[in-house]
Amino acid sequence: MESIVHKKIVREYYSERARDYDWQKVRTWKSKQGFGVEVLNEVIGALAGLECKPVLEVGVGSGRIGFPLLDKVKPWFVGLDLSREMLELARARMSLYKQKFDLIVGDAEHLPFSSKVFNAIICISTMHYLAYPERSLTEFSQTLKEKGILVYGDVTMHELDNRGFLDALERTLSQAHAKYHKPSEMKKLLENHRFRVSKMKVIPYRKSYFSLMEDKGKYFNVKPEALHKCIQGTTIDERKLYAINSNGLTLFYTLIMALKQNKSK
Repeated sequence: MESIVHKKIVREYYSERARDYDWQKVRTWKSKQGFGVEVLNEVIGALAGLECKPVLEVGVGSGRIGFPLLDKVKPWFVGLDLSREMLELARARMSLYKQKFDLIVGDAEHLPFSSKVFNAIICISTMHYLAYPERSLTEFSQTLKEKGILVYGDVTMHELDNRGFLDALERTLSQAHAKYHKPSEMKKLLENHRFRVSKMKVIPYRKSYFSLMEDKGKYFNVKPEALHKCIQGTTIDERKLYAINSNGLTLFYTLIMALKQNKSK
């Protein structure tokens, strides 16, 4: 029951956020694609050679990954998301390729597909909303073909963030949040679910407190004072790790490329 309630919160958050989502991402990444060029290039490079092959994105959002994939890689693309409003954004963005994609309302813990269907699964900026990521990774492994590609991308905690500051900050701002992982934790989690990590890259970027409130806090009626209290409670080490100053902080976006392994390995 707790998981169902949490998913409802996530769905309602993104359904409400849909009207502002794309410009928020353009503002944060300072890119009209809504993601940094480095992130997009890594994802596109990981899936090169999958033209006309079935590729699933779990948490497709507004299509800011799906559109460049359709443009550059040209797979058969399936996007899944909890929010119908976000799927409508994706449908509009990718309309040029309407014969090459399907969009489905669905749940990362209960994928509505047969086993060994997809050559690749993408899960971008989604995992930290999943209360039980192990369930989703089991679903990913079952749905991928043997030696299929998994591309994970998400904000992660600094490896030396031993008090969980970033988790505390996110929970202050957003009831939709479940958990951030450190890059090493995510790598181990993938390996425990039959994935062999082939590449891992951490990309830092700046986030202002104003953007944090606009993207998250305002949807949950969080007062700026709550954010400032959380920042004021940081240690000297945490301020160094995240380069915290009076205007904002540095966050870390981790990309992991992995291959599904045979059961015997």
